[in-house]
This record gives sequence, structure tokens and C-alpha cells, in this order.
Amino acid sequence: MSNRKISVCCRHHPDSISWDKDESGAEEPVLGSVDLENDNLDLYNHPRYRRAMILKELATRRSDEGMVTFETPSQAASNLDIYRKIHSDRLIDFFASAWKLWDGIGPDGQDSMCNGGGGKEASSPALIPGNIPLPRERFQRPSKNVMGQIGFFCTDTCTPVFGAMLEEILWDGAVIEQAVATLQKSPSVVAYALGTHPGHHSAEDSFGGYCYVNHSALAAKLLQERNGYSKVAVLDVDYHCGNGTASIFYQDPSVLVVSIHCHPDWDYPFHSGFSEETGDAEGEGATLHLPLMPGTNWETYGDALQSALTKIQDFGAEALVVSLGLDTYLGDPCAVRRAGFRLEGDDYTSIGMAIGSSNLPTMVVQEGGYKMDSVPQAATDFLFGICAPVE
Repeated sequence: MSNRKISVCCRHHPDSISWDKDESGAEEPVLGSVDLENDNLDLYNHPRYRRAMILKELATRRSDEGMVTFETPSQAASNLDIYRKIHSDRLIDFFASAWKLWDGIGPDGQDSMCNGGGGKEASSPALIPGNIPLPRERFQRPSKNVMGQIGFFCTDTCTPVFGAMLEEILWDGAVIEQAVATLQKSPSVVAYALGTHPGHHSAEDSFGGYCYVNHSALAAKLLQERNGYSKVAVLDVDYHCGNGTASIFYQDPSVLVVSIHCHPDWDYPFHSGFSEETGDAEGEGATLHLPLMPGTNWETYGDALQSALTKIQDFGAEALVVSLGLDTYLGDPCAVRRAGFRLEGDDYTSIGMAIGSSNLPTMVVQEGGYKMDSVPQAATDFLFGICAPVE
């Protein structure tokens, strides 16, 4: 193996998770009642389960020549102010106050159109938009009513505000800071930020697609500000376009955003991720979208990945953030309902090896992935691929 190691930065250590066996004898993480309810708010997205299963798989491989270590932040971030580097003040203020406002209305005042389910373990059901003013006009502003505010900021009905949301994204922020600090201390380490929620669909002033705040964008900013890298590249390999990340840096020439994803004519986010989106103003040329057709296999994907890595090299990136989505896997239930890719098995080792050949200081941020019997192995193979020796 190469001398690169994997440092997993996560709110939980794998040894702190309890396990039980299901009817088939397979081990399942024991989630608390609140986590379990929140994990079942959506048909496809179960981020707490995904996080636990990835930790379990990585823990089984940590003895491989000491390749994997685990770091846990000592505490959550005290507030969301660090995310003001990439998000609007009003969006951050919304996240800080939304649940308290919604819960304070009480059942008599909560519009049923805004009921996002749950509520058995929390004092109120989750909050989703009942009205979305799209496209926004310049004269519009958020209502003082939280049921109006969520429609102003949220782009869909599958990314609810719920009781534990604020605490979870505060912990996610601490995980990102931990990973950045790890990379500052040891640039040869692959720092893997395994948070609860994905983030790459979150834009400066909006959120959606299971994403609240944009962790990869924050990582890029912190790598510049704290680690001294003037040019940072973000490579998004999620099945869905990293539209939020691209929009945040669309006019920024110091951050290159490259996204390999399903063509938006076929799948989410539908309205962005087209190849003609290349940046604006001083950021012209610092965005590269590589949309691929449904059914894409490794042969086609590998060619796109090489184009992405060539762009990163030509850009002169000094550090790399990888938005790791694993919903490119064959049969991923969230992707296959509309289109889907056909990557599997060793393809994820190959992706990691190709990215690792750039030999850049690398931080990996977990995004999506919904085929839970495949995601843990794919994530682990990807990370070990990055660390594989370059022939």
C-alpha cells in the first residue's frame, strides 16, 4: 500500500454503536427511537443508518496495515455561524429558529399541508413547504410566518425541518472542521468527513434534495482560509449534480467545481447541471458539468472521470474536495425510479485510484447513496482506492 492513510471524522466512533441481528441474521445498528423516526421520514433517505453501516465496514478494515483511524469531535459547533461563509444570513437564521417557531404554533395552528410526518417521538410533526414562490422575484422576501419561510428557502417537500435537525447539522459542521484540521496536520492523509446529512444541493440562499447546509463548499472555503490553499477543486461524483456547490462558487475563480452526474433532462435537480453552465464573470471556466445518460457503465463513466481530472490538473488545484455520492450504484432505489447508472463492485476502487493518482491533499465528504446493502462496501473500496499505490 502507499503511505496514505484514511482518517474517518464522524460524530460517532464505530465502537460506540450497538448492533442487533435481523431475521436473516445480518447485523443492524440499534438506532434510538428519535433517530429511527427521523430516518423514516423519507422512503429512500436513511442517513443515520447509512452512517452506521459505513462505520461498521470501515471498522472491519482498520487493521489492514493500520490504514483506517477514527476521530470524533469533542463537541458540536456552538452555532451555525461558520456556515455564513457560504450561505446567506437569512438562511442560517432560518435554520436556527425554524423548529422552535413551528413547534410553538402548536397543532391547532399548524397547517396540515406543511405536515411532513413523524411527530410520535417529537413534540410536532416535521415541517415541509406548503407554498413555494418559484421563480423568486427580486421584490419577494421571506414571510415572518415559519410556514411561509420554509417555502421561500426549501426547493422540495422531501427535506423537512424536524426536531433534531439543528443539532445534527451543528455536529456535521464540527465534523467538517475536524477533517480540515486533520488535513492541515497531515496533508498526506485522506480525511473522510462522514456526517449525517449530505449537502451538495444546498445553495447560498436555498436548500433541498436531502441537503441543509453545504459541507463540501464549507470544506473548500476552510481549506483556503485555514490551510492556505489558494486554488481548491471540488469533484462531485454523486449521481445527482452538485448544483448547490456549483452555484455557490459560480463567480469564484479560486474554486473549481466539477460534477459528473445523470443528465438533468432525466433526473434531479432537473433545472441545472447542463454542460453549458461553465461559470460567470470572474468564475467563467471554473465550473465543469459532465452530464451522462441513464444506464452509464464504468467504461463511459471512466472517460468522464478522466476529463474531470484533466480539468482539475489544468486548473492548478492545490487541494481537492470529493463530494462522494454512492447512488451511482446499479439498482440504487432513489436513482433507478427515474433513470440510474450501472456502476458496481470494483468500479468504486477504480474511481478512487483515478482520483488518488492526482496526489493532491484530499478531503472526502459523504453525500448520498441509498442502496444500503452496497453503500458501505462501495464507500470503503473508494477510500482504499484513493490510497492505493500509483503504478
